[in-house]
Amino acid sequence: MTAKDKIAYQVIKLVLTFLGMLPRKVLIFLSDILGLVWYRLDKRHRTVALENIQTAYPEKFSTSQAERFAKAVFKHIASIPFETIWFYRKSQQAMAPYFTVKGQTHLEKARQNNRGVLLLTCHLGNFELFVAASPIAGMKSPYGIYRKFDYPPLEHLMRDMRQRFGMVMIPTGGATGKIDRILRDGGIVGTLFDQNAGWYNGVVTDFFGSRACSKNSLAKIVLRTRAAVVPVFMVKEQDMYVMRFLPEIPLQRTGCPIKDIEINTQNYVSAVESMVRQCPDQYFWVHNRWKTKPFSRI
Repeated sequence: MTAKDKIAYQVIKLVLTFLGMLPRKVLIFLSDILGLVWYRLDKRHRTVALENIQTAYPEKFSTSQAERFAKAVFKHIASIPFETIWFYRKSQQAMAPYFTVKGQTHLEKARQNNRGVLLLTCHLGNFELFVAASPIAGMKSPYGIYRKFDYPPLEHLMRDMRQRFGMVMIPTGGATGKIDRILRDGGIVGTLFDQNAGWYNGVVTDFFGSRACSKNSLAKIVLRTRAAVVPVFMVKEQDMYVMRFLPEIPLQRTGCPIKDIEINTQNYVSAVESMVRQCPDQYFWVHNRWKTKPFSRI
């Protein structure tokens, strides 16, 4: 970082430290206000969220019901940084009582085959707090795949926050070889898998009954390494966070490389959908998941 970036980093860190000293209820109050203001002022993301909600749940919500649902989504998303800030100054021991782990046997069973485990998750609940819950779930030095922030001070701060309990963050750029080695050595790698993909690097899948383009990279990694894929998500329940592991998704092989990528990618997308359906108001509906239309020649 440049000298200017280092100063900015220290200022941001100081502000976060101050905010983290505020009572949790105050931070929740502030995040609720911010979420509602964001909903009112950000027409682009408001429109995307409302369209996504109607696409995922056709004919379920009236216009007013969809708007109430979207407001709850914006408030939840706004709460993520505030909740993360509140936990920022706390030790692992102080944070432990706020987390519950369920379905841990699914992870333990997957690890018994020494193939490595790829944790499949999505932008549901407070995904930033996975780093704090990982040691509670018995994971030592897991890895997380992430996209780097463009602003160096923020990138440095977020990397420090995400790695302070033992998780090692891997930037997406040029990470394929490293991920393969970690999995083949029996390591654990977590990845978010619910973003829109371009037709050139994606597979057409069914997501909430509509065609969505999903990245083919995850299936390719699993087909190469034979790593176990275990879905996991963490949602907020009142003042607590529940991390829930689901059964391993079996790897499908047909003998056709293209079909293998398509079938397994669909299975991963279906797992994401099942997680979202369990707590839809804590999902990241502001992302245009159905942006890419299936490629076709006219």
